[in-house]
Order: sequence, then C-alpha cells, then structure tokens
Amino acid sequence: MSGNNPTLKNKISPHVQERLPEFVKSDHPLFTLFLKYYYEFLEAGELTVSGSNDYVIEETITKNRILDEAGENIVLEESVGKFTIGETITGATSKATARVLVDDFDASNRIFVTSQQRFITGETITGNTSGAITTMVSYRANPVQNIQQLLAYADVDNTVYAFLDKFRDSFMESLPNTLADGIAKRKLIKNIRDMYSAKGTRDGHKLFFRILFDEEAVITYPRDNMLRVSDGRWSTDKVIRVSEAGTSDFNKAIGQRMVGATSGATALIATIIKFREGADLIAEVNVDADSVTGTFVPGETVTTTDTTLDLEISAVVKGIVTGGLVTSGGAYYSTADDVHVTGGAGNNAATARVESAGAGSIDEILIENGGSGYSVGEELRFNLTDTEGVDLRAKISVVGGGISLEPDTAPDAMMMENEDFIVTDDDVQFISQEQTVGELDHLTLEDGGQIIVETATFGDAPGSAVSERGEITKIEMINKGNGFIKLPLVLDSATTTGAGSTLFAVSNVTPMVGHVEGVSITNFGLDYTSNPTLTLNRNVLVRNISGSFTVGDSLVSHTGTVVSFDSARHILELKTSVTLNEGDVVTTSTGATATVHQSTPSFADATVGTVGTTVGNFVGDKGKLSVDTMRVQDSFYYQDYSYVVRIGQSINEWRESVRRSVHPAGWNVFGEVSFASQVSARLQVPTAGQVVDYTGDTETFSPELASTFTNLFTTIFGRRLGTKTDGTSLREVTDERLILEDGSYCLYETNDKIITVRYNPMEGVSTPLSSGVREVTLTSSVTVSMGLTSQTSNTLGPTLDLLPKYAFAVPPIETTEEIPNYPGITRTIRSSNSGAYFTIEQFGQFRINQVSTKTGENTFDYASQDHNTFDSTQDTFDSQSIFIPPAAFTTRINVPPPGEIIISNTGSVNAFDQTFATFDDTTNTFDEEGANRATAGGIYTDYSETTSTYDDTNTTFDVGV
Repeated sequence: MSGNNPTLKNKISPHVQERLPEFVKSDHPLFTLFLKYYYEFLEAGELTVSGSNDYVIEETITKNRILDEAGENIVLEESVGKFTIGETITGATSKATARVLVDDFDASNRIFVTSQQRFITGETITGNTSGAITTMVSYRANPVQNIQQLLAYADVDNTVYAFLDKFRDSFMESLPNTLADGIAKRKLIKNIRDMYSAKGTRDGHKLFFRILFDEEAVITYPRDNMLRVSDGRWSTDKVIRVSEAGTSDFNKAIGQRMVGATSGATALIATIIKFREGADLIAEVNVDADSVTGTFVPGETVTTTDTTLDLEISAVVKGIVTGGLVTSGGAYYSTADDVHVTGGAGNNAATARVESAGAGSIDEILIENGGSGYSVGEELRFNLTDTEGVDLRAKISVVGGGISLEPDTAPDAMMMENEDFIVTDDDVQFISQEQTVGELDHLTLEDGGQIIVETATFGDAPGSAVSERGEITKIEMINKGNGFIKLPLVLDSATTTGAGSTLFAVSNVTPMVGHVEGVSITNFGLDYTSNPTLTLNRNVLVRNISGSFTVGDSLVSHTGTVVSFDSARHILELKTSVTLNEGDVVTTSTGATATVHQSTPSFADATVGTVGTTVGNFVGDKGKLSVDTMRVQDSFYYQDYSYVVRIGQSINEWRESVRRSVHPAGWNVFGEVSFASQVSARLQVPTAGQVVDYTGDTETFSPELASTFTNLFTTIFGRRLGTKTDGTSLREVTDERLILEDGSYCLYETNDKIITVRYNPMEGVSTPLSSGVREVTLTSSVTVSMGLTSQTSNTLGPTLDLLPKYAFAVPPIETTEEIPNYPGITRTIRSSNSGAYFTIEQFGQFRINQVSTKTGENTFDYASQDHNTFDSTQDTFDSQSIFIPPAAFTTRINVPPPGEIIISNTGSVNAFDQTFATFDDTTNTFDEEGANRATAGGIYTDYSETTSTYDDTNTTFDVGV
C-alpha cells in the first residue's frame, strides 16, 4: 500500500514492459505499448472541467477544421481548455499539481491526469505550458488507487474533495455549507475541535464568525450597562513623591520593592508618573497600598533595582501635605469647594478641596419682607430642587405683629408690684415677664406665645396702616426636614393667598446644612517640613441687600474679596479671615452692602508626611444614574444571561448556526450590524469624454482635484525656448487674446506687466510650433552700480547706514523743526520723543569701520591698518574720501530711524498735489521751460537748469518763480 498520500506512488504501468516475456516484446510491440497505456489509464484520475474550445473552420456545408503545419487544429484565442499532453496543471486554490495524460476536453469535457486527490471542486485549473484555463467540476480517483488506499480515504488530508462533505456531515453538521472565502475545509475539519472546546465562551464565538464570514466579531454583554445597587467601584491610590538621584530612572523599577535607608520602610512600586512643578522635577511613585510597611521619613534615601540594567538606583523622599482634619464643620459649603493651603515651608504648590459636605435640617425661616394679604395658619411652599432634602413644613403663626415693649425699658426687668402674674380671661394663660427688653421684644404668654394685636387695631391706632393686617411677622416650623445639602428656596408667593414677602431659610442647629465633613488634598506639593495652614472661604447669610455683588470685588468694610454670591439663598461667599458677627455691615468697593445675619465658617488642620492618598474616583460608569448608557433590568435584553454579537452580517444569516454550534444554553443572543465604508483614494486624470456633462476642456480637466493635475505626456511636446532678440516671435493665444508671458501675466510690447486672468492657457496644446515661433521667453536682469557713495539696499527694515546718516549729521531733536540746509524738510519727533535720537548703547556692538571708512593707503579700518591713531595729523575725520561701507546698507539693526521726515508743500501753483494737470496733458508738461501754466502762477523751474541748486534757500521745488 502507498499509505496516506494524495498521489499514487506504487504504480504498475512502469513495470509492465519489464514483466513481459522477450518474445512478446519482440513480436508484439504494439500489444506491449497497449498494456502500458492500459495500466496508466487505470492509474489516472479523471477531471471533469467546464468551458469549450473554438476552432477555425472552412466555409463549407460540411464542418471541416483548418489544420496548422503540424496537423493540429487551429484554436481561437477565446478558447479556454486547449491543454497540451504531458504539461503540468495547477489548482489555483489547492496548489495541487498533476500531469495531463489524455485530453478529452472537446468530446466530453474531461482531462485524464496523474492521480491527485487534493484538487478542489470549483477551483481554477491552469496549464503551465499552454496557459489554458478552466474550472474543475469534479474529480474521480482511479480504480488502482481506490483499492490500494481505501482505508486512507478516512484521512481528511488524503481523501478526495467530494468526500469532505461526508466529513462535514459527521463533524461540522451545525455549520452551513457556505463558509468564508479562503477557508481550507481539510484544515477546518482537522481543527474544528478547538471551536467545540470553546463552546459558550467569547473566544468560541469569535472563532465561529471568523470561519463563517472571515470577520472579527465584537461580543458585548448588556449586563455591563445594567444598573445595580452599590455597583460602583471606588478607587484611591497611595503615592510617595521622590527626587531621583543622578541617572536613576524609577520607570525601570516597576514591580520592584523600594527600601528606606533610614526608616527601613518598604513598599512595592506599581506605577511612576514624572512631571515638573516650577523648577522641581518630581517622580510620583504609586505604591501598592497593601505592601507598605513602616513609615518613610522625609529626606531619607530609598533604593530599588533597575530591572533593565540590573543595578541599584536611588532617590530622596520628599515631605508632602498628606491630608486635612476638619475641626469645625461650618455651614453652607459644597463638595469640591476650594481650600487654600499656605505656609509649611514647602514649594507652595499644594492644593486642597472640600471632600464632602454634609446634610442638615432647616431651623428657621427669616422674614426680610412680610408682604401683605397673608392669613394665620397658611403653610409655606418650598423649592427643594438640588437640595436632596425632604419633609420640610412651616406655617404662618402671626400676621400684623404682637405688642412690643418700648426699647427704653431695656435693660430693666418688667415686674408687677406684688410680683404676681397677669392672668388672662380664662384664668389659664399668664403674661410672663421678660428679663431683658430689646427693640424687637414682645410681651408673651406663659407658653411662649405672643400677645397678638387685634386686626381692627391696624389702621385705627396712630401710625398704623390697614396694609399691616396681612403682613407676616412670625413663622412656626412644623417639620424641620432632613437631608438638606443646600438651603431650599421659599417661593416668592409663599402661600396661595398672600404676595410680596421675602423669606429665606436658615440652618442653625448642628449638623448644619452644608457642613464640611472632610478635606482632600488634590496636589501634595513638595519639600514641606511643617504643617501648613488650611483656610476655607466664609459663607455668610446676609439680609438687607443693596447694590450688586460681583465676583472679585474687594471689601472696604473688612479685609477680603467676593468669591461668589447666591442671590436666591442670600449666601455671600467671601475670601477673608475676618470674624463676622450678626449685624455687621459688609460693603464692597462698588458700593454693594448687606447686613450679616449668620456667619459660621469651617476650620481644618493640615498634616505633613511622606505617603499621600489621592482623591478617590469611580472606575467606570457602573452604578451611575447620570450615565445615558446605564439601563434598568428588563429580564429580556438587559439581564445577566444575554449577549450581543456585532458583525457586518444580519442576525438572520447566522442565528440558527450559532445556536447549534457555540451558543450556551439558557442565554439570549442578539445581533447588531456593524457598517464599514470603503473609500477609494485613487486619483485619475480623465481623458476626453470621461467627464459626464462636461463640455469644456476634457483634455486636462480633473473633477476630483479641480484641474490640479494635467496630462504630462501628449503626442507632441511644445516648449520651445527663445529670446526677444533671436528673431523668433511669441506664440499667440487664439481668439484674439493678449500675448502670454511668464505663465501668469500678459505683457505689453514694452514688457510692462498687466495682471489679468489667464482664460486660455497654452499648456497641453498639441499643435506643433511653427518655424520661428517660441513658447517660453528667456530674459536677463543686469544691475549696474556706479560710484561708491550711492548704495541701494535690498534689505527690508532699518539698516546700519542710518547711523552715519542721522546720528553724525543732525543732532537729536526735542521739537519738530526744519533740518538745517534742507529747506522744506522737517523731522517730526514721535510720542514722548521715543526714537528721535540714537544712543551709544543702541550701536555698542558695531565697530567704527562698519559705519565709516575711506579709500587710499591710510584708512580707519583697524582690521587692515593698525598704525593710525585718533590724534593723527595726516588722516582726519572730515577727509573727502570717507564714505559709508557697502555692508552697512544690508546690515539689519533693531533701531528705527530717528523721527519722521516730512516734505512740506507751501506752493499753490502746479505742485504735485494739484488736480487739474494730468499725465496726458499736452499743455502742461513736467519738462517745460519758461512757458506759462494754464492757470495763474509763475514760470516753473525746470529740473535741467543750472541756475537753481539743491541748497538754494530762495527757490524750492514746490514753488513757481
């Protein structure tokens, strides 16, 4: 037996001739050859393929094919299956090869080949010599191989392709027949066990979808977005701040244990964050909270191991602000309010905030304005939004007021002469005596109730008004409520009947509303050696407000500034350390005032150490009601036993297959379709006719890039170069347009540029250039400098030549004045005389020879001459050969010219600012000599005359003579 092999190895055909007797081979050679071919036929495999061949035939009634010189049929190019006997064929997918033995393609679409069981049904078969291409329909193994390898067909690697369906029915019955392109069924059958081993898991599902669609599936669980009680995970970190020594890098010591040299304390390094605060480079070591043993000491050296270099590295532990202890909770604070950290001899970078503000109850409703129209017994209404409080109730107990004592009786005690009580009509209620009498004190009953003035009294008693009958004068708390983190709002119309009152809530009893429960450190700072001071802003409950409190306003009545103002709750937040008492008046720099009703500040003490705890935060969104993706359990989609598969196919395509293959029992599966768009970034330049609905330049127009690209290669290249003096003429644009020049400009024949739109560019025009015509003009630019005393600078901005021009020629000016020897030219100083003169400091870096030099044997250039001195009698500073060096005209300086030069104009006739003369005027010309002007005036001075000079003080350029 040949064993497990896709091809037949133990063949009989090669041995037939050797086994026949000699007389048979001699007398019957044809029979011998027949036996050989017979056994080759029994050993051959049969390929059934698709397609057809077309041949060249004669134009006769009978079908006669035309033969070539070798006697073979002439095959047309569109034929697909004309294989050559003896050539090797290859499967495009399986890469299996075989040799062609018999070509029976024309008669029955069959090809007999050497045995090869790995051909795949439907794959393309290509002849390596003939290049013929066809598609395999089926493969049938030879009888000899079937007998020899009957048991080997049980091996998936060696069985014929048609048998693979039987393997699928046995081992992959749950998978559909159609799998992803490129999946090798033989390999899949051998490895399908891996998928079944992962059944019910995320990996099993991903493997299933790679087999089915060759896509990466995303498996999610709705339970991850399901709200649960106390499902949030709070996390805090332990950190130590150190300063690394030398080249030590604690990033290479993650996972190692660091040890304090002095304290012996140890901790396991989890992560490292490095940053800079001012001039300090800080390495913040996040340590495992459960691994810290002992107490690290500020200033001690800690060592650990560099896992990369296997060396010991070290750092110095720094003192930090580790926490704050609240000593007094205060009132009306909010979580995350700022806490100011000062002192402690650190780097002043530590920051803190209120970690949490506690809840309290409402003890009092303060009456700032009693309003009108109210009745005793009516309950107030409250706005509890964002307060988290409940069960607050209060009612109006007194309207109009009670009997008040005269303030003058204070501080005397009011007593009966015989010290007896005054009894009411029912002999039950007694009028009690008050020990101290104030402005707002009233006579009260023995149970504390006020003696109320009768309603009819208002309007009848002197100084009273009828409107006072419904004014709120006392509010009784029915229920103080609980859970308030902010003061509630008392609605403007406090009841259903009255109006115009101004009432606000007050918390007096500990724990008060918004009391500070803890302080957290948000930045630990560095190098703290003593406990710093923690200061919280003061939240003041005020009344009698006048004006507008603005953030940042400073106080004039006390030391401090306004941080914020809650006008609805009458809470003024101040940054101050001043103690404010009830009745104090607070005044700002803008004139706003208010009276203090309550001021209960919070106080806290800071601690310094080496190991700090970071501000905690929730990890993830679990348990957060405010997150949109969190949902309530519905026992269908949002439940513990459901999952979602996101892939680029509809669930209808795979639901049943996944349930029979890898789906876990008792779970609910849902599908989501993921979309992906494929965008081609390929760019092309369309040729004529490819742009739909475009009737313009289809040769060069590119709709993708708006004609950014043009065709580079055309039939004729027309870029002939020429000059204006070589006898050639410039190619002209059609449609009687201007002559084009330099690509973007049209030029006059005088070479003056006219800026225009180039409507008909000549690039890409395939018309050959005629003889004597150029398309590109070559021009030259020559600059001639005459003399050495006149230089033209191409440098923008101030240059060094300004120094000898102005600083040495004209003294500094203090006022606007005319320049000496230059009539009509003045220098105007700038504001505050800035830049109106030069100073030595402005040019201290320049040498003298960079500003002034001369030609000849002797020169002031000390770089070339060192024998001249300042007291030389041969060379003087006023030598006529002294000039400004050429380099000064291109040497940039950062000093503006000294003042502004203005040319005045006092003439009124034929000056440059007149409007009646034009450039094409034939009467008045700029070069006229002695002729009268068109309007009144003298004879204009000509530029070419020799009688007037530039330093003439009588004749000026803007005045006629």
